Amino acid sequence: MNPLGRTKLKQSIIIITYAVALVIFVMHFDDVLNFLGKFLGLMSPFFIGVAIAFVLDRPYKGLKDLFHKKCKIKENIAKIMAILFVYLAAFGIIGLLIRFIAPQIGANIQTFISNIGNYLEELQSLLNKITDLLGMRRIDISEFSNMITDRIDEIGAVVTDMLPKILSVTTNFISGLASFVIAIVLSIYVMSGQRRLISQVKRIAKAYMPARLYDTSCYVSEIIVEVFRNYVSGQMLEACILGSLCTIGMFILRLDYAALIGVVIGITALVPILGAWVGGGVAFVLLLLVSPRKAIIFLIFLVILQQVENNLIYPKVVGTKLGLPAIWVLLGVSVGGGLFGIVGMFIGVPVATVIYTLLKNDVNRRVSDEDFNDEDFYDDKRIEDGGGYSSNIDESDTKDESDNKDNLEESENLPENDDFEENNN
Repeated sequence: MNPLGRTKLKQSIIIITYAVALVIFVMHFDDVLNFLGKFLGLMSPFFIGVAIAFVLDRPYKGLKDLFHKKCKIKENIAKIMAILFVYLAAFGIIGLLIRFIAPQIGANIQTFISNIGNYLEELQSLLNKITDLLGMRRIDISEFSNMITDRIDEIGAVVTDMLPKILSVTTNFISGLASFVIAIVLSIYVMSGQRRLISQVKRIAKAYMPARLYDTSCYVSEIIVEVFRNYVSGQMLEACILGSLCTIGMFILRLDYAALIGVVIGITALVPILGAWVGGGVAFVLLLLVSPRKAIIFLIFLVILQQVENNLIYPKVVGTKLGLPAIWVLLGVSVGGGLFGIVGMFIGVPVATVIYTLLKNDVNRRVSDEDFNDEDFYDDKRIEDGGGYSSNIDESDTKDESDNKDNLEESENLPENDDFEENNN
């Protein structure tokens, strides 16, 4: 068989295999999803370990370089010391948060639940004043109040029913703790041997992938790693700073629920641009139930804090880590949240950044700045003349039009036919 026939046969086999696999996938879609769910569940310690290693990678590298290059310690010993310091620091921070912040959050939640009836009465009084001022019909929230009370009672009943099932809860806790320990061990292995792991993965990919596909995969993977690293190191640092400053400021201003609102602001600040304002809106409504004056004070404080954070802290500490336009942030948050809920809202931003970076680089590769001028897109003079805009205008077309105009003027300046004939004679 000639090479051309072999190529066609190979392509036909690939197409038939793909079609059969697609039919099987569609016919057994539920089974495939169940299998993927079980597989992801079994692999969850590995994924968690990789995520932990990814978050702690930069502090680990910084400490390793400090011990190895500055302190002149052997590389293997520097790795061990860096891993110990990083994990001790991480567990220490988590322990401090549990020791000091968690009791405050628990107390805030208990206070809110115990005062929910008073808050609803205050809200009803405020709505009555607003409707009377605007001359509108009063809004009765008694049904809403009864619904909230019923839900709180249901939660209490569920907690009471769960007490006899404490053995099952303990078993699940032990299983989760074992998975967490496995994830920690895997993260240590990934961090300490990441160079060797990356080399092995690249070697396998190069052995089984075409050269062009291998180069493209390396390029895309480098962008993905860089974007997610910048998102983790940049946005998480900003969220921690903003949440801490919010909690400290609320303690100074003696506002209610300082710890709880600080945690909410910090978590929602993981979503760039919109996150902190969404958390601030939730906090404003919560404080509005306590006291409208305190809610207004908090709103003014949050606006000032956002200005200080955006203009002073963020550029100095974080810098332009993502470089994602606001419209892409909105798109990533809305699409990610619609597909995967709250987790999708957080992951949607770096995913949108990856897509935006790949698209921007490809467009810049195809169209250079010399070939395209943004100022030519909107020509005020052309719009005023009613000529519209046409992207097909070329310098050669303009030159042809100018030549035709010159020829027309020359023809108009020629003498009449009789005079021309006489001059020729």
